[in-house]
Amino acid sequence: MHSPDTTTNIAAPPRTKENHTPVYIAEDQLVLSRTHSSLLLAPSLARGESNVAFSLRYVPGFFKQGTPSAELPDANPERLGLLDNVTWRDVDAYVISRAAQGVQVKLLLFLRHGEGAHNVAEATYGTEEWERYYRKLAKYTDAKLTPLGAQQAAKAAERLDHELARGLEIDEVVVSPLERTLHTSMIAYQHHEDIPKRSMEWPRETVGVCTCDLRGAISAKALQYPLIDFSDVWSDADPWWTPNHRETDEHIDDRARVFLNRVFYGHKAARVGVVTHSGLTHAAMRVIGHREYNVATAEVVPFLLEDTSVHVVPSLLSGKDDM
Repeated sequence: MHSPDTTTNIAAPPRTKENHTPVYIAEDQLVLSRTHSSLLLAPSLARGESNVAFSLRYVPGFFKQGTPSAELPDANPERLGLLDNVTWRDVDAYVISRAAQGVQVKLLLFLRHGEGAHNVAEATYGTEEWERYYRKLAKYTDAKLTPLGAQQAAKAAERLDHELARGLEIDEVVVSPLERTLHTSMIAYQHHEDIPKRSMEWPRETVGVCTCDLRGAISAKALQYPLIDFSDVWSDADPWWTPNHRETDEHIDDRARVFLNRVFYGHKAARVGVVTHSGLTHAAMRVIGHREYNVATAEVVPFLLEDTSVHVVPSLLSGKDDM
């Protein structure tokens, strides 16, 4: 059986600082918040500080993007980045072997949306002008995919279909409720209507200031995307976005922790597709211990995650072939 690249670090979940109001409110290990103020108006967090208990870590040794000993691949590597000597059967076998030892492991496949109108605008005007002026314009509200973005999503569908025909399984798809991610999800999974799809606020792009990240009404989206379950989105209007304040890295890192906790502990699915954004994807990488990787538009990045809150049986991480 294939072995992971390195021993997974075992660390206790970070403790909540007593002198801070939690950014999110913990309830039965799942972190819930339905208030704009708890997300954006909480006291500032210092770099590396967190108010969310979190014990999920990335398991290297299966995918090129996150395995330190592997050369960093170009965008959209073949087989979604599986190492040359690894198959989807190896991934499943590792999940099963860890479950036998009482350790939960899940596979999350993060798909960034295809090119959006806001991406084109920033490339056209430059980042400085985009941040100074253009990102505040109403014309970019809840930015849509460009024709190229739709084509990129179709290419993602081809890559996913190729792997789904060769052993990859996906039990459900979770989608950010922004227009560009919803549209991307319907294209990327167009041949798999049998896979349940649900939308959640948590995997959204960095919240605030940029109109492209201001969500439209859920009532309209539910009519436009009837195959997506929006019951987890609690407000018709956007409850989080504000024109004057943008999430810090520390806050989006905590939101990534919340999202990963909810999917890992609260969803029955063991293999989850996530259609999201670059900001949330990079935040997830930071909190799970994945090395830096610049995810392209409509690129899939797999995250094999393990719950490190339980004791590890050394033989499972010894690197022996008889795992």
